[in-house]
Amino acid sequence: MPAFSPKILVVQGTVRDGRNSIHPARYVTDRFQENGYDVELFDMKEHEIPPLTTPRYMSTDPHPDVDTFGKKVEAADSIVIVAPEYNHSIPGTLKNLLDHLYPEYEDTAFSYVTVSAGGFGGVRALSHLHDITLEFDAHPGPDLPVSNVGEVFDDDGTLIDETYEDAFEEFVEVVVEHAEQFAPSAVGATREADV
Repeated sequence: MPAFSPKILVVQGTVRDGRNSIHPARYVTDRFQENGYDVELFDMKEHEIPPLTTPRYMSTDPHPDVDTFGKKVEAADSIVIVAPEYNHSIPGTLKNLLDHLYPEYEDTAFSYVTVSAGGFGGVRALSHLHDITLEFDAHPGPDLPVSNVGEVFDDDGTLIDETYEDAFEEFVEVVVEHAEQFAPSAVGATREADV
């Protein structure tokens, strides 16, 4: 078991039919598990997330799936968002999901796997995710752009481009390092040392 073992929530950022981004989402979840970390994949396609009318923290009766997501976020030390780029931004379903919460994200470490069918790896979606994370008073962290995702994973989700193996392994390591900086235990230790 690693010395520091954060609880990691991987968020799959689209419900679109035929989505290729589910493959890196499952792959990175498996890499965290194989390295001994407590990780869970939140796949929006397995939940009913309604259009936002009232944020969870302002609602007396939040939608059960929104409440489930909120509790998972509150329990997580690190959130890894896996998102394709749609029209120079993130999917609307992901923005809707994220907007259901707000204070739940405060001081949480975020990291990102962005995906594109072409050669840019979703970098414009990544830019928007950074801005959103900062608005949450959370901490943007490592990113892994995956270009030409249809050539990186096959239809069954098997990684076929071996050049990404090391990239995903390194991503796992830096996500954990980033999470450790902002974990309550690590922050508390730093404050005690400063006294």
